[in-house]
Amino acid sequence: MATKRPLYLSLAERLSKDIREGVYPVGTLLPTEAELRARFKLSRHTVREAIRMLSEAGMVSRHQGVGTKVERDRSAPRYVQTLVGVSDLWQYVKDTHRVTLTIRDVLPEAARIGLPGDKPWRMLEGVRHAENGGLPVSWTQVYVHNKYGQVMEDIESQAVPVYSLIEARYGVKARSLRQEISALSIPADIAALLKVTAGSPGLSIVRHYLSEADEVFEATLSIHPGERYRYAMQLDLACGAELSP
Repeated sequence: MATKRPLYLSLAERLSKDIREGVYPVGTLLPTEAELRARFKLSRHTVREAIRMLSEAGMVSRHQGVGTKVERDRSAPRYVQTLVGVSDLWQYVKDTHRVTLTIRDVLPEAARIGLPGDKPWRMLEGVRHAENGGLPVSWTQVYVHNKYGQVMEDIESQAVPVYSLIEARYGVKARSLRQEISALSIPADIAALLKVTAGSPGLSIVRHYLSEADEVFEATLSIHPGERYRYAMQLDLACGAELSP
């Protein structure tokens, strides 16, 4: 079943499209929040979140007592990854293209991201670039359990997530995804590949993919430059769930 896209993201994309097509030219004002709420039948929070996204993209600016001014008809070179469900990882693959640097075998302890076992994992190292501007958006290492290492033969010819290639070739289905996000200063060697200054701020994202048998069969490490990458995630609460203070 397809995951429903957040309403604020849909509105931001609609307004961005209108700006690019000249419905709201550079230098003019967007409709007010009240007008957008009435037109699209959305909540105040949804409208404000959409405007915030456009502001962070550098397309608009807010002015107290004046309104929201259109500053440019193209977003600043920043990739926004929105994760509502695992299926949204497909969109990231579609929106970017990978340049492979190397494929080799790596011992679990050498990976430093908690890989299980004592046999080498097959590892692909590469850099992903945004399709819209060509700028690097991440340096990535993809680790595949040695039992499924031959899937690396399919990676270059298939623009789909690796876990789906493993499912297609071996029948191993992803049951869950563990993710850890942390801030870091980007090391000099990786900064050179990402075309940013050594030591500049970035995000490190480690993901472990677990099978229905609770086995980690794939893991990834991605480092993103903070100046051109934003990560958005929506967590839906169960109705009636109690919240801790």
